[in-house]
Amino acid sequence: MRSLHGHAHLCLIVSDEERSGKPVHLIVANGTPVWPLFHYFQSRNLDFSTESTYAHAIGLLIDFMAAKAHEFAEVGDRSRMLNSFAHALLYGTIREGDDPTGLWWHARKQQRVKRLLSLVCEISDWLHQRYETDAINPFNRPASVAEQIAFWRRWNTAKSASLLNHVKNWAAAESTSKMARAVSLPGNVPIVADAPPAFPEEHVECLLFEGFMLSGGHRQTLPWMRWNLRDILITLLMHYGGLRVSEPMHLWVDDVFIDPNNPKAARVLVHHPSDGSYNHTDLLTGTLTSSTRADYLQVRYNRRPLTEVTGKGHAGWKNSLLTHRTRHAFEVFWFPQSIGELFLSLYRMYIQYVRPVSLNHPYLFVTQDGAPLGVGSFSKSHSSAVRRIDLEPVKELGTSPHGHRHAYGQRLKKGGLSTKEIQVAMHHVSPSSQDVYTQSSATDVREAIETAMPKLAAAGFPFNGPALLMPSID
Repeated sequence: MRSLHGHAHLCLIVSDEERSGKPVHLIVANGTPVWPLFHYFQSRNLDFSTESTYAHAIGLLIDFMAAKAHEFAEVGDRSRMLNSFAHALLYGTIREGDDPTGLWWHARKQQRVKRLLSLVCEISDWLHQRYETDAINPFNRPASVAEQIAFWRRWNTAKSASLLNHVKNWAAAESTSKMARAVSLPGNVPIVADAPPAFPEEHVECLLFEGFMLSGGHRQTLPWMRWNLRDILITLLMHYGGLRVSEPMHLWVDDVFIDPNNPKAARVLVHHPSDGSYNHTDLLTGTLTSSTRADYLQVRYNRRPLTEVTGKGHAGWKNSLLTHRTRHAFEVFWFPQSIGELFLSLYRMYIQYVRPVSLNHPYLFVTQDGAPLGVGSFSKSHSSAVRRIDLEPVKELGTSPHGHRHAYGQRLKKGGLSTKEIQVAMHHVSPSSQDVYTQSSATDVREAIETAMPKLAAAGFPFNGPALLMPSID
């Protein structure tokens, strides 16, 4: 028997004795098998792979109902439940590194969502027909999961394509509305931000060594008992290495090397979560071999990459420019380079005194329970650290985790690196992607104009300012 873990449901693979022991999916919710779905799979007699997709789709709906259905209890809101489910599938449930739903879904491609919605509608229509004669209301009496699905389907009979189109239109209108509110005041006066949303450089040291201080740490002298070394290391990678908040989560313990140009500094390689190569000793032959990370995780630990798991352990991956193509990895470029020495020193302490030695996975950053760290857990810790130094964790102020990447981009620009060099340092596939990170602030423009004034005078411009053109008043 094999299990696939979700939030509110468990999917088991069982032997169907009525069909010569053919494997079939049995969904268990709240500890109870959902037999109508089992009978549905029996009646369809689908191949195993297709049936797995059906089970995954309906499992997502069960998880969503457990997390959100109560919000649509009012009669006027009930038809919106499936629309909200479609929206969550398409755009994900994670906002600013947090997810109050607890689902931790990332955005899915439109074609994938269309397929999932089609399967959910197909199954829910079958359940709706099965329970149509019963006046079932889960808010009036306890109802089985199958009955609940039928209940919600009764209130929304739109086809999957209509659901998706409605969600896209809703999201576009909502986005336009938010944009209008964000960039204009009454009277349509545009707002110009004074600076890009970069984490303020003057507060970084305070964040690292005061914000991430452990409870009672001020009384400790040993660094690993004084500070949260894990979150300091992650913040160093983001602020001085330009990593996105999800990327440190994919690091394995031995992805940190000694810099051949400086034995006191760390060299960090971030590998593709699935396709990245991993050199290891084969347990059967004892020979050094190389495999993809996805294969190694499956064979050695019976695990999947963090991009493929759900829940709090999920970490996304954005298409990045790979500086080490044969390894399917990119290098972290420290700026300033001296940070590499601080990182290596703290990394050694973290490995020796903080991270448990024997874990059933190779990931570098872990929770207190030893599980791979997820983006949401770190983001909450980061927000607490920001508040601890009397700042507010707000994206527009640069004090969210992503603000560190903006700060890195600004620093590269002010350091005089070329457009191509910044592209490689920030691992952008497209050169234009860096524009949002290197845009000039209003302060930058004012300083540039002040610097340009002597050049203007040297060029023989006939006046220094408009005041010289004002007519005299007797």
